[in-house]
This record gives sequence, C-alpha cells and structure tokens, in this order.
Amino acid sequence: MTRHYRPAARLAVCVAFLASLALGHPASAQTGGRNFLWKVQSGSGVLYLAGSVHALSADVYPLNAAYQRAFDASDTLVEEIDLNQAGLVTAAPALMMKGLYLDGRTFDKAVSKETLALVNARLKDTLLPAEMIQSMKPWMVMLMLGAMEVQQAGLDANLGLDKHFYDKAVAAGKTVIGLETAESQIDRFDSMPESLQEQLLRSTLGELDTAQKELGIIVGAWRRGDASVLERTLLSGFLKYPAAYHSLIVERNRNWIPQLDKCLARTTPCFVVVGAAHLVGPDGLLRLLQQKGYRLEQQ
Repeated sequence: MTRHYRPAARLAVCVAFLASLALGHPASAQTGGRNFLWKVQSGSGVLYLAGSVHALSADVYPLNAAYQRAFDASDTLVEEIDLNQAGLVTAAPALMMKGLYLDGRTFDKAVSKETLALVNARLKDTLLPAEMIQSMKPWMVMLMLGAMEVQQAGLDANLGLDKHFYDKAVAAGKTVIGLETAESQIDRFDSMPESLQEQLLRSTLGELDTAQKELGIIVGAWRRGDASVLERTLLSGFLKYPAAYHSLIVERNRNWIPQLDKCLARTTPCFVVVGAAHLVGPDGLLRLLQQKGYRLEQQ
C-alpha cells in the first residue's frame, strides 16, 4: 500500500508494479449502496476522491455506476503517480540502485539471525534460492515478498483501481497527473533506518499467514464504503511504527493537499484515485479536507 495495508506492506504492490499498496480480494460486482468515493466541494469547485485498491481480480468489475459518473464528470485524472512514468523501464533503475547494497554488505549481515531464518523459511515455500536476496536491503526483501504474496493470491495489479481508471483516462484523452513519483516512493523506504526496515520486514512476515482473512474484511469494508472499519484495519498495523506512519501516510497526505486545492480551484472537476489508507484516520485526506472547510459527500 502494503501483508498489504499494514505499514510494511501498504506500498508493496505499488512498487512491485511501480504505481503507490492496497490489496483486493475476489468478489462479485458492486451493486447499490455507498462507495469508497467522495464528492468534495469548495464553492463551485469540485473534485471526486476515490480510495484505491491497487490489485484486484476481474470479478470485481463492473464497479458501481457512481465511479463511472464521477470519472465522466472530470477532465483530469489525479493518481499517486502517473503510471505512464512508472513502468519497469523507467523506474527499475532507481529500484535497483537504491534497493541493493552497492558497498559490499549483504542481507544476512544486515539483519538478525532470527529475521534471516524467518526469511529463508518463507523462501523455501516459494522455491526461490536464498542467495538471490543477499544483495537486497531489508525493505527490498519486504517488497519482494509482498509482491509474491499478491501474485499467489491470484490478484493482478493490472486490474487495480488505479490502472483501471488510468487506462480509461488514456483512452478518453483525459489529462493524467501524478501527485508524486515512483522514485520518491522508493526513497520513502530507502531513507528509513535499517533497524526500522528490519522491523517492518518482520511485521510483514508475521502477517502473510493470516492475510486471506484480513483481505476479506478489508475488501468487504471497501465495497460497502465503510470508512470506520477500514480505518481500524488499515491503520492498526502502524501503531508500533510511528516513524513509518509519519513517512508513508502523514507526510504524503500533507504534501498532496495543496495539489488537491488546485483541483478545487479549477472550473472542471478532477477525479482523484489514491490508496484507501490515505483517506481514513486522524491524518487522512478526508479529515484534512474537512478541516479546510470543504464539503464532503460520500457517493
């Protein structure tokens, strides 16, 4: 986001397909009810804000018609990053340069024996050789394991909400704007102290075995537009890691608000799609926009 929606994993899918970690779970098409979608108004200015699930399966489509109406009413798509600038060819060099040790150090020397044993045990389940991670930093191993779990769960980033609306925007000739870059997202992890990287890796390893049950809760709440359940589920994992929460959620949300202000100053709406974890909680975009006096209406 990020397993996924936790601090260690919320951006795993995002970096894996180089776009910013929410996971999905196979489900039937949406019908009726509220959605994880808000109309934000400031005077005559309007933007639509959708909480994203970054990897899904085909049977979640078609979405509720409210998403299409909001998209059709907007001439600009705003996402965490412009997916056109986030392909493997563009972003992979930065991922490799920053995610690998270039000074002779190795993963087995950077983490504790306990962490190394847990990672090696997980790799045995994947049939991947332990040697392949030796040049990786702890956060890179964390993202790799998260991305592998996503794939094994039958989820596809190409079916995520971000990619869905990006493809529609390109086909419709709409303007696409990224709130940040894939490299800046990578920097969020690489700038973390190595001790915190290892803690988040351990957290991810501990969540992988129970991920399916949690995913069902998360996606069910997302489909119902239940912000309170998503707040408890998505943000609870950050309680032990306030520094990660501040870097991955708080700072980014605050950085995005001026850009959302610009959307509201436009004569035509923007359709904004960002990870669901960014909308909820005391530091979420919904709260920040309300504090600025904007009117919010769930769709």
